[in-house]
Amino acid sequence: MRRIEQKNLFNQHYPLNPLTQLNYMNRTILIAIGISCALISAAGIMFWHNSPINTALRQLHSKNPSIRCDAIYTLGNLDAKETIPIIINLLQDDNPNVRVSAVDTLGTLHAKTAIPDITKLLKDNTPSVRGLAVQSLKHLDAKEAIPEIKQLLNDNYERVRKAADWALRKLGVPAEEIEKAKQK
Repeated sequence: MRRIEQKNLFNQHYPLNPLTQLNYMNRTILIAIGISCALISAAGIMFWHNSPINTALRQLHSKNPSIRCDAIYTLGNLDAKETIPIIINLLQDDNPNVRVSAVDTLGTLHAKTAIPDITKLLKDNTPSVRGLAVQSLKHLDAKEAIPEIKQLLNDNYERVRKAADWALRKLGVPAEEIEKAKQK
């Protein structure tokens, strides 16, 4: 242990007793630990605040649909499964491009909990939303959505019809059954 000295009123050095020295060192160590913890905590808060996931979540509130779409795809690329409920809510966005991004990302994240919400999009007014909803349901192996997907075999848009046909085949529906559904 290093010897700690103190000065008296007359500027003379005198040694501190060992117990006082130990208390002085303990206080110094505790202060150093406290400062270190505070710095680490502040750094953690700053990292969380500026994390890519948190940044993308903030961008979901943008008025610009392109920024919202990019944020949704970012969450998917980051495999941010904890954001699935937020992305499910975006399936109801007014902008069809945001709905397309959301349904595509939910498929990427393997969000089985989103199957009922994605199935509702099979009746969306926008063909690209319907087409991507079919693809996501196929990706999620959503056999429970087969009856709704069959209805799209007679959609007005060829891309939607082809997506439905392909999805049904991948979901294990026999070709004869698919052809029969096309005749209705």
